[in-house]
Amino acid sequence: MDATLAAAARAGPTALLQLPGPLNSTPGTVLLALVGFLAVLLVGRVVLRVAWKLALVAAFGVGLFLLVTTVL
Repeated sequence: MDATLAAAARAGPTALLQLPGPLNSTPGTVLLALVGFLAVLLVGRVVLRVAWKLALVAAFGVGLFLLVTTVL
């Protein structure tokens, strides 16, 4: 392993941007940004699906609580 790869391996996730290659160009940087954006969208979609169900259960729970405390 040469010195550049060893230094990049120690640097961590930001090492991809420091290595020469296809990601070291404007289209490569745009591709990397789009892949990151898609990852955020995918995670956000899963989180929103769970949050939507949790909010729906909470709304029904509060509505039921209100009904029970009003009637009883």
